[in-house]
Amino acid sequence: MLTLLVAGALAVVQGPGARPASALDTAIARMGGAEALGRIERVRYELITQWQRTSFADVPYADQPSYEIHSDVRDYTIPAWRNTRRFQGARPSPEVVDIVRDTVAIRRLGPAPWAPLNVAYVDERRELFAFAPERVLLLARGAPDLRVLADTAIGGRPHARVAATVDRFPATLFLRRGDGLPAFVRYRAAQPNDFGLAPWGAMDVEVWYSGWARTPAGVVLPRQLDIRRVGRPYKRITVLGAAFDSVASPDSFAVSDSLRAAYLATAVKPMHDLPLDSARMVDARLATFGAPGTPAGAVKLGQRWVLLETGQSPFSAERAAAWLERSDPGSEIAAALVTAPAAGNGGAAWLAARNVPIHASPGAMPFLATILRNHRQPATAASVVARAQWRHIGGDSLWVEPIDLPDAPGSLLVYVPSLGWAYSAMAAGPLQAEYLMRRVKDRGWTVQRIGSMRAIAVPAPK
Repeated sequence: MLTLLVAGALAVVQGPGARPASALDTAIARMGGAEALGRIERVRYELITQWQRTSFADVPYADQPSYEIHSDVRDYTIPAWRNTRRFQGARPSPEVVDIVRDTVAIRRLGPAPWAPLNVAYVDERRELFAFAPERVLLLARGAPDLRVLADTAIGGRPHARVAATVDRFPATLFLRRGDGLPAFVRYRAAQPNDFGLAPWGAMDVEVWYSGWARTPAGVVLPRQLDIRRVGRPYKRITVLGAAFDSVASPDSFAVSDSLRAAYLATAVKPMHDLPLDSARMVDARLATFGAPGTPAGAVKLGQRWVLLETGQSPFSAERAAAWLERSDPGSEIAAALVTAPAAGNGGAAWLAARNVPIHASPGAMPFLATILRNHRQPATAASVVARAQWRHIGGDSLWVEPIDLPDAPGSLLVYVPSLGWAYSAMAAGPLQAEYLMRRVKDRGWTVQRIGSMRAIAVPAPK
């Protein structure tokens, strides 16, 4: 397929009736030419990835990165991807080997046997291969909808723009007029199967290319890729080394029939699509849903429930609401409280579509505004709790106030006097719980239990 693509690109650039030469043709030439780029069918990259927590705070430490060293082997002709990686941290981590072969994904963790891997990794492979620097220009040049857009300026430098559908992703490529090389590509895509990305819905994505050098394959490629999602840093990939063509044995991407069958039977649904078989009523007025990706819990005031956080995706909130309705017939959801300044609240879109009020901490609002916009819901569906106040629901009351917790400024504290219970999603660690209890004592409240995203109710620390 890639050979046909290259032939088509060459015909477009060189053949009779070809479209006028453009900045895209210049970029292809500056990277080594269509023939040289097209000969790259297999590649092995030695990489370091800096994963960055999405943050809307303009402070230098908010991204809280983690680091991954990995060998990334690709065969673009199959297509297949083998990613061998190890996370760097205080504790040694086992080696993880992921294989994605066409539409099937499997994993081996340390010495454990191979097992099915979620379909989200098939989605990731598709994006990764589409916007790999050695491929993206040829894919765009061969697209039937390729068109030239007006130039723009970035950092005072002129950039050409071309638009094309790249492997089903409508994308815009930005090409520097000065050196002729691609600066970045922008496209819009959802990742509904990925646990961490599902909340955002259809999001803006940018892949920036820098650190250009000539490679052993005779082409010029970047040594650094910076990926931004929803306008914020997502991860930085640095190329430590690259080899081409003879980079893997034939069985490097092997997937047995039994593993393929197991994958198709178990792994072709979102990561967070999990049954609520651990959900339970802690007591008559506190509920926990138990599965990863669900809301942290719910608190009952009178005959009405208040959700605590909203869950990773719209169906996370929907399932939590259905479980409450089954478990407590006649009750209803009055509102949702989003206390964590974090991304995992895609369920807000489902609640907004049903006009359920969402009250959020100051730090959560930038996340919620983006989530609601990407799911085509009005940002006004969520309101910020900017000052301490009472909320009266179902004949009872709860107190909400902003609180700054370590590494989670702009959080929200919830206090229900009739339960002797206080909650903040990010008060899951000992230090954060200490800050919560300090505020409790400053207010003179009587609190026997506290809750967080880790547990809805545990004895309050002394």
